[in-house]
Amino acid sequence: MCFRSAAAFFLAATVSLTFHVATPTCRGADTPPAAEAKPKVDPSTWAKVSPAQTAAARKLGVPVAFENSVGMRFVLIPPGEFMMGSKDSSAQVASNCAMPNAAPGWFVDEHPRHKVTLTKAFYMSIHEVTNASYEALFAKPKPKKPKKPRKPSKAPEAPPEVKVPNEPIVKISFSVAEKFCKTLSGKEKRTYAMPTEAQWEYAYRAGTETAFSFGQAASTDKANYHGNYIYGPGKKGKNRAKPVVVGSLPPNAWGLYEMHGNLSEWCSDSYQRYTAEPQTDPTGPEKKERQRVLRGGSWRSYPGACRSAFRHGMDSNTSSETIGFRVVCSLTTDPPEEPKKKK
Repeated sequence: MCFRSAAAFFLAATVSLTFHVATPTCRGADTPPAAEAKPKVDPSTWAKVSPAQTAAARKLGVPVAFENSVGMRFVLIPPGEFMMGSKDSSAQVASNCAMPNAAPGWFVDEHPRHKVTLTKAFYMSIHEVTNASYEALFAKPKPKKPKKPRKPSKAPEAPPEVKVPNEPIVKISFSVAEKFCKTLSGKEKRTYAMPTEAQWEYAYRAGTETAFSFGQAASTDKANYHGNYIYGPGKKGKNRAKPVVVGSLPPNAWGLYEMHGNLSEWCSDSYQRYTAEPQTDPTGPEKKERQRVLRGGSWRSYPGACRSAFRHGMDSNTSSETIGFRVVCSLTTDPPEEPKKKK
């Protein structure tokens, strides 16, 4: 079995894929008062940040957390360095998966382990993008006049799909996620994007070097994956068979929820194999390949695919009930990029 096909099987058994590309006023006595704006929730009540994040925010003179106009919440990720990739060998990882068909060849792209330095702090959304935030951004204005009722069709129409507001949005291709980031950037005059692969793993680890940010063993009390399987010294647990509402499981040390499992998340990088050389602020290949990086595993994945080092390449047009995304935001103190001079 080739690496790509084996990794795809490991990431999500029996995944069903679909493909799409995204496309002051005076008030009279009889006038009812205007609805009051919903007050913002103080970040100190929801942000689970570390002393390192607080110190970085104080040094940079920026908030350690904020909520944007569509209800997305962000925490500051401080700059720093880490070792990217798996600390365990491919053979050790395959053995820890405790699966008869797990092969070391599935995990070769997690090596060689190499040093990465991120020189700039950034904000990352504490949750995967939800149905509520997505619909708030792309909400269409209500029509002024009611539409004429349509004639009933001969065949009964299927009931509309009910979307839970605080569940992460699914079936999102890379292009749709990219459009979301561009639209949000234009609306808020800030730079939003999918995280680079290095930013994603750095934030996931939150200073740890273990297989998961919470240790060497998988646990369905801390992550949403296929609980009939184990990793390392872990035990079998719940098989929820669907994504959980965001914030349902404990955050990592930097206040990020559901980084392990729940949904596989797009990164901005094109897929490439690692090299041993140290890297600073890596962004992946300059050439935009169709293969993009997915991280974190999903509710349908084996726990080994939810590790900090596990990575997978997927066609950017792919959409699935196991795929979603989260975003990063640049600091307001970042200077605007200068336009490139034409040669």
